Amino acid sequence: MLKADKLKGLPPYIFARLDERVFRLRESGVQDIVDFGKADPDHPTPDAVVKRLQETAADPENHHYPAFKGSLFFREHVAKWYRERYGIEIDPETEVIALLGSKEGLFHISLAYVSAGDVGLVPDPSFPAYNDGIFFAGGEVVRLPLTKENGYLPDLEGLDDETKRRAKLLFLNYPNNPTGVFAPPDFMEKTIAFCKAHQILLCYDHAYSEVYYDSANKPKSLLEYAGGKDVGVEFITFSKTFNMAGWRLGAAIGNQEVINSLLVVQSHINSGIFAPIQFAGVTALTEITRSSFPHEQREEYKRRMSYALQKFKEIGWDVHPPQGTVYLWVPTPANLNGEQFADHLLEEYRVVVAPGTAFGSTGDRYVRLSLTTNYENVVKGIDRICEALQKQGKSPNVPAHESERSDRC
Repeated sequence: MLKADKLKGLPPYIFARLDERVFRLRESGVQDIVDFGKADPDHPTPDAVVKRLQETAADPENHHYPAFKGSLFFREHVAKWYRERYGIEIDPETEVIALLGSKEGLFHISLAYVSAGDVGLVPDPSFPAYNDGIFFAGGEVVRLPLTKENGYLPDLEGLDDETKRRAKLLFLNYPNNPTGVFAPPDFMEKTIAFCKAHQILLCYDHAYSEVYYDSANKPKSLLEYAGGKDVGVEFITFSKTFNMAGWRLGAAIGNQEVINSLLVVQSHINSGIFAPIQFAGVTALTEITRSSFPHEQREEYKRRMSYALQKFKEIGWDVHPPQGTVYLWVPTPANLNGEQFADHLLEEYRVVVAPGTAFGSTGDRYVRLSLTTNYENVVKGIDRICEALQKQGKSPNVPAHESERSDRC
């Protein structure tokens, strides 16, 4: 059978490929593997959320096809959470849509707004779904390098006039995957003005809004900024916030016209989200957010991050300390690129990491570590990585403008 041309130009999804390699190793009898590859939370979903699913799944009234947009009950509580968390008023009728995880919305938004000849602006490095959605929609992807030198912020004004004219979408994600940085308010204000001036839809991936390490510096929503709702839509997920990765629940919030366009696409592709999952999501938004769970989870991630950063500091390895997310963006030894170092760690040290090129060419000299495994595994895996780095005996493999720093962290 001949594949469609678009599939011929699409590389295998990196995380599916990593899963397959780990599976093959375990099938061969190798068990002592530390997996820093995929951001799959290691702690279980809170009991109250699971109980709500069980109770509502037992009710035959919830076994029918759900609403394409998500139940009004769910959307009302998303809007209420936004009011409590950010002080933003959201219309649940017109400005919220439920998603089968935020990845679905981040992919589908391009199907709604990108045509052949259009441009989608994508940070590099970034979550692969941004790029893939534009690709499947027939558009052209223009990558925007994120480096230490530019504070991991894209240079929008540096784009040529033709690209600005053709651009239909701009994807942003802060706290950022994979670098862990926040976007300063002045950057967000300038970006909103840029999108308004060039009629570009701003797609804001806010997956890590509740994974931060300084309670005095919480991540801000796009919709908190003046004009944010006029030019954009924000995507949230229950996966990282509530350890509900396998449940596939998220939402898009923002511009009414954009929400309606997503609804058109979704109604042609899926048949909605099982109602009990939405009920369980409401329990997460109401009960779990008011419990000690979010704070305790952040503290545990902070403990893991602190250990890793201290070990890298001890061997003199320059790793940027994240402000949020569950990731570390680690430069490779000078004699190995990201894919080579990832292969070396897996084959010789039984540690799984994602090569930086999974997130774009700017990541060629990096690997990403996801610290979503228990503390004991983090200690074991980080110690192995540091041993590998020391044996390589090479300085971090980063461009000169990124390594000219006296501080080590």
